[in-house]
Amino acid sequence: MSQEELINMISERAGISKQTVREIISAFADVWTEEILTSGELTLDNIGDFLIEHRPGRKGLNTETREIFTIPPRDYLSFTPSQDLINWSNKNS
Repeated sequence: MSQEELINMISERAGISKQTVREIISAFADVWTEEILTSGELTLDNIGDFLIEHRPGRKGLNTETREIFTIPPRDYLSFTPSQDLINWSNKNS
């Protein structure tokens, strides 16, 4: 689903203008990003948990040249679905 399709669907279901929905989605994205970057985690009930996790650096091996190189450490965003979301997805499959 594209963002425009999401905007249309929310606008129809909620009975509000598409411009208002765009502003709400933009504000949500800003708040979500700010919260993730400041606290490193965000929980949305009935959806799940978003968490910034750290992957330490490690040694890698180029299998063609047998050269050992360093893979740098990095942070990544992980998502753990809520039990409600898991139950809903299993019910609909």
